[in-house]
Amino acid sequence: MNDGPQRVHGLPNRWFDGWRRAAAWRGLTVSLRSYLVALMLLATVPIAALMSLLILDDVRAGDRRLQQELERHAGALALAIERELESSIESLQTLGQTEALRQWEMRPLPSAGADWARLRSSWSRLVVRAPGGQALYDSAGPDSGPPGDPAAFARVLQTRTVQVSPLLTEPRTGRPATLILVPVVTEGQPRQVLTAWIDAAHWVELLQRAGAPPDGYSALYDSRQQLIASSGQAAAAHAPLSGWARQASGVQRSQQVDGVALTAWQRLPLADWGIVVGHATAAAEAAQRRTILATVATAAACLLLGVALALALAGRITRPLQALARRGARRPADEPSGHWPDSGSHSLLPVREITLLTEAVQRAEQDQQQARARLQNQADEFQTLFASSPIGLALAQDARCDAVLHNAEMERLLGPAHAPGEGAVRVLHRGAPLQRAELPLQRAAASGQPVAPVELELIDAAGVARHAIAQAVPLLDADGRPRGAIAALTDITARKASEALVADADRRLRENLRLMELAQEAGNVGFFVYRFDSHEASWTPGHARLFALDDPSGRSIEVSLDGWLQRIHADDRAPLEQALRRMLAATQTQETLEFRVVAGSAAPRWLSSRMQASYDAAGRPLQVVGVTVDISDQKAAEQAAVALNEREQRARHAAEAANRAKDEFLAMFGHELRNPLSGIASAIEVLNQAPNDSPLAVSAREVIARQTRHLTHLMDDLLDVGRVVSGKVLLTRKAFDLAALVQRLVDGLKITGEAAGHQLHTSLETVWVKADATRIAQVASNLLTNALKYTPAGRSIDVIVQAQPASGERGPQALLQVRDEGDGIASELLPHIFDLFVQGERTLDRRAGGLGIGLTLVRRLVEQHGGRVTAESSPRGSVFSVWLDAVPAHAEAQPAGQLPAPQRRRVLIIEDNADAANSLRALLELDGHQVEIAVDGPGGLQALLAQRPDAAVVDIGLPGLNGFDLARESRGAGYAGMMVALTGYGQGTDIKRALKSGFDAHLVKPLDAERLRRLLVEGPGFG
Repeated sequence: MNDGPQRVHGLPNRWFDGWRRAAAWRGLTVSLRSYLVALMLLATVPIAALMSLLILDDVRAGDRRLQQELERHAGALALAIERELESSIESLQTLGQTEALRQWEMRPLPSAGADWARLRSSWSRLVVRAPGGQALYDSAGPDSGPPGDPAAFARVLQTRTVQVSPLLTEPRTGRPATLILVPVVTEGQPRQVLTAWIDAAHWVELLQRAGAPPDGYSALYDSRQQLIASSGQAAAAHAPLSGWARQASGVQRSQQVDGVALTAWQRLPLADWGIVVGHATAAAEAAQRRTILATVATAAACLLLGVALALALAGRITRPLQALARRGARRPADEPSGHWPDSGSHSLLPVREITLLTEAVQRAEQDQQQARARLQNQADEFQTLFASSPIGLALAQDARCDAVLHNAEMERLLGPAHAPGEGAVRVLHRGAPLQRAELPLQRAAASGQPVAPVELELIDAAGVARHAIAQAVPLLDADGRPRGAIAALTDITARKASEALVADADRRLRENLRLMELAQEAGNVGFFVYRFDSHEASWTPGHARLFALDDPSGRSIEVSLDGWLQRIHADDRAPLEQALRRMLAATQTQETLEFRVVAGSAAPRWLSSRMQASYDAAGRPLQVVGVTVDISDQKAAEQAAVALNEREQRARHAAEAANRAKDEFLAMFGHELRNPLSGIASAIEVLNQAPNDSPLAVSAREVIARQTRHLTHLMDDLLDVGRVVSGKVLLTRKAFDLAALVQRLVDGLKITGEAAGHQLHTSLETVWVKADATRIAQVASNLLTNALKYTPAGRSIDVIVQAQPASGERGPQALLQVRDEGDGIASELLPHIFDLFVQGERTLDRRAGGLGIGLTLVRRLVEQHGGRVTAESSPRGSVFSVWLDAVPAHAEAQPAGQLPAPQRRRVLIIEDNADAANSLRALLELDGHQVEIAVDGPGGLQALLAQRPDAAVVDIGLPGLNGFDLARESRGAGYAGMMVALTGYGQGTDIKRALKSGFDAHLVKPLDAERLRRLLVEGPGFG
């Protein structure tokens, strides 16, 4: 159940609890009728208030919509009036620009002017006047007077701006009209004034076309707030607003002739006129008042009806309750519980809850009578138990223990409760006598707390001592105060005597066991007895320690046969069981067994058990008695001697294998070096004899280039395997598409012809990895090269790249797999295929030659990337699989553009090997560079600082001054050109040292010409 504050009708119960406590303190009560009436009021009054607020909000919303409609209408009318005025002004200005008016001075109007008045249908009269006021042209005939608005005419001449008059009387017709005056200015001076009369009827027609709001009106006023035109209901009866002179637009409620009206106005800046749109609000406000009054009347009627219903319902509920209360209050104690007043069940509509309440009270009375009968039965049972209990019981009926009842056993132990004093039993605890107040019964009755069991000594008048266990619990009244206590006293005299005998026997047994234990500890020995009738063994503590079952109590341990066998090493368990069966089958009396035992995480221990068996007359075994000795040291010495001999044998075999591998590697390395060197030597002889442009010379140069690349590859592999095995390879990890990298390698093999004669198939799925792209390309190249070497021509090689989903603790993986249809790998060679210098069987033609380090590089590089590589083989071919961690795809890198055309550079070569220097000079001069040579360190530094070339290619091993010192001194002297280190050392430490000395790049011999060309194009300071 929820113990937090409950809520009643949305309010916390604690508010009602506080109110109820305050009412109870003042002796106030509230009738059910009052509660129901209050509940009805609480339910109806908020609803009525909410309805009133909603109606009021709706009335206000209607007013806002009406104001917005009036403002919109006033704005639209103002826009229409302004457009009409602007159209007339533009027409007059256009007329003023005609050639006829421009050539006028003071002559009569040409006959063509008779059509000017018809330019606008709204003009009732058009007059052209001279600056002096005389009429030069009048569409209505000869002028009969001065200008209609002399003040406006004067402002036109003074300001040279357009003027619009207020409402005037047109002199010829006597009708109300407005006048528009437009000056005709030539060379800054007014030459004529064009005046157009617009009859007020035109403005009325314009307002009528625009229409007035429903049940409203619209009106046009001039600058003097004279009504020019109006439309709608009783428009003439409405006066202009006082507020429009202060604001350009607005809405206000004003008192009109026919009542209150809501009006909106809009000022026209061009003529200083005003548009007024109004709507009479009397009818709408009357409808709103009727709606509000109807709502209030409905709410009041609902409220009165609710109160009446609440009073009627309260009467229906309270009358049966009052009758039930009166009948229950005056019912005699001996009246049967079934006679209860009518709960209203015989009325027309009985109240179900009251009927249920009456039935519940009747059931409660029946339950009470049944509980009273059960209580009497329990009292009788307790009396019987109290009197016949073998445990002494004492019952104190008050807190001072003045009235105490003893049962028969308690009187036997302590004597009668009412006869203390002379001859009474003395009570002692730990040899000290207890006073009456210190007895457990008195302590529990006085403190109201239970007294824990305590051992007491009872001495009667004859001096006979008894021992007993006493405890007591208090009896509490309804307020938790002690009203007595119950104490129990158990005679333990016989048990104490038995415990003394057992303790003495146990003491003697422990002394004997300790003597045996000392003997076992001294000799690391244990004893055991196995009984076949119970199938359990009894172990001494020494024997238990041998099996890692140390018992701190020092007692013998009972162990089953299965528990014994489970402690024995799994490899020795079955032989031990078989030996025991053979011993018992042959009724052999003695046997010695050696075996190992498992002691937790420690190393197994060797034990030797000497057993002696006894049998009955029928040859059935009765028991086995034995002694077990720890022989681990003896076994360790024997195993150490055997292990030493095995290590010596393995070391000798390993040394012999290493020696053979060394001889084979040197033989292979010499063969691999002689092949390219032989090709190079032969090609040089061809170049010496054949013309430079002949096909033989071209072929010879290709042979030299190809064999040089082969030698470079051999040297790189040797250096790489040394760095990888020693863990000195630095990986530059970047995200790239593994499939794209493998595709470039495959394309390269096809272009160079290395894949000729094989069917090379690819199945490449885009999958990204974060790794060193150069090293992964080396892995893939070695696997592909290995497959091409060991696959006969005409057979297929499959290259696969797939994305592998996450499984177990591994995340998503990228799989690179190379499958070939070669002759497979020998089963004895397969476990060592990734070891250094290990190769498959080679033919005499050395077509599948190599140094046996490619697969070692593959495994070490893959493992440094956190991946794994496996090899599988069968007579149908081999499969090499590489797994790397996959990463989410990155944006594809754009393919690199072609190398820009080389620019002519000044290059200084510092090299002490004349052949190498001249060859490099010829290569660079063929590319168009200007090249100089220095042959030692000091001369190279002097030439470098004197010539200041664009780039310098420096050998590291120079006489007089090595390349590192030369770079440091040249940089210190201010040389800022590009410096390239050229050396035969390609370790990571060599590259770092070169860059730290001041070199911009590091190249390894033999020189990579393409990389040098790119450095001379895109190197530092060139890109």
